[in-house]
Amino acid sequence: MLDSLRPRMTLVAALLVVAGVYRLWLMSQYFGWEESDYGNLAMARGVLDSGFRHYDMNHLPLYYGLSAAVMAVVGDAVLATRAVSLLGGLLTVGLAVVLADRVAGRRVAWTVGLVCAFQPELALYSASSLREPVYAAAVVGCLVALSRDRLVLASVAAGLAFLTRMDALVTLGPVLLLHAAGRGPRAQRLGKVALPLAGGVGGWAAYCKAMHGTWQFWAHSVGVNVETGGTELAPGGAQWLLDGFAVAGALVLQVLPSRIGWLLFVGLLAGLATVPWRRHDIRRTLAAAAVCLLGFWLGIAFVAQHEPGHNLYWKWLHGVLPPVLVVAGIGAWRLAAVVEGVAGKAASRVVLVLGATQAVWAMGTETARQIDVSQQLYKPQLDLARWIEAEVPEGTPMVLDNIPACWLDRRSHERSLHSWFDLPVTPNDRGAFAIWLDNEDIGYVLWFEEEWTQAPVLAPWLANPTTHRLGTVVLVPLQHEPEYGWIFYKVEAQ
Repeated sequence: MLDSLRPRMTLVAALLVVAGVYRLWLMSQYFGWEESDYGNLAMARGVLDSGFRHYDMNHLPLYYGLSAAVMAVVGDAVLATRAVSLLGGLLTVGLAVVLADRVAGRRVAWTVGLVCAFQPELALYSASSLREPVYAAAVVGCLVALSRDRLVLASVAAGLAFLTRMDALVTLGPVLLLHAAGRGPRAQRLGKVALPLAGGVGGWAAYCKAMHGTWQFWAHSVGVNVETGGTELAPGGAQWLLDGFAVAGALVLQVLPSRIGWLLFVGLLAGLATVPWRRHDIRRTLAAAAVCLLGFWLGIAFVAQHEPGHNLYWKWLHGVLPPVLVVAGIGAWRLAAVVEGVAGKAASRVVLVLGATQAVWAMGTETARQIDVSQQLYKPQLDLARWIEAEVPEGTPMVLDNIPACWLDRRSHERSLHSWFDLPVTPNDRGAFAIWLDNEDIGYVLWFEEEWTQAPVLAPWLANPTTHRLGTVVLVPLQHEPEYGWIFYKVEAQ
């Protein structure tokens, strides 16, 4: 037994070292998926400040609770949230290797491990402060437990996945039931997979009722995602249906291959086609998980209908990828065996080399693109936040939002920060805005051009990065960043 485990553990350890070093390097290059990377800093601190009693209903408690616990020890939200994400990312790699090795052997395990180590979303998001790596680790942990038929442990892992992202209930729930019903005694097995997960869901629903006044913990999150989708068409119409299929099709045929390469994409189709769907088998369970997770990803796209290049799809893909990659790895090696049987070993090797080369190119290109986006859009805001922290006295009130505000809120401070969402002024009223700035003794204003920030609603004239004279105050532009769309003004007395 130990002799059989040693090679696997050596493989896991080697891949974890590679993945860990790569992610630590990415931390110096990558500046986040979006504002939520930085919003998570403030949310983790909020959990700690509340004594672990207050959690946002839309974001689920596990990632933020773990981050707050680490923050209680290290005293820094950046270090805490990144440490939890990094650990989740490394667990995802290690567990995916174990799963692949158990199900399909060493070659597939090497393939899956290397791809998980360098795949853009899996690597980048575990080098930032996002909850998705913890979710992915719980998803793969559930499947690893099922590979040894440990039903209670699998359901606990699914419950942890749910407490990180609520969609685990509708993706892993059917997988647990399918696996448990595969053989007898069915009632007992179904109870084992249902109760722990149901306990997690029920516990969270009870918390939301007590703290937020509703049992329907999903309602606001679902509503926001639907309302902010990329279509204005009424759901159910013919054009809406066609547009939904078009977006989902683009994700399957364009986005997914660009993230894993064409060989693994074709391997995924081959892997799903060769699964023993009619009998109880861990390969069927694994394939069902890949189908449910991938189907939910495409279902969101079908309903929300953001354009296929929207970065929300990148984040939602994170937890989908590990089981998909295991199935794809199995299928890719089977295709190589078919080619070898038909055209010989040399042809099979050519296919593998070409497929691996294209996958490396695709993943490397996408990683570089996402890093570049983060440096163009989010690093300037981080640089501004660091400048404020170093140069602006803590007693200076400011109008601040997004990344700079979240960065300052990562730890306790005495600064007076006002959000555009809370300003008590009438939209587009220069006089009222000037009076409020003067009365509050505001020293700096950060204006954003995106309407959802409320800045262009309340003060649309600030879109012009010139000196603005308003009553008793003057707003002087200090920095203008047109790529994301923000202007940083200093407020002076006139």
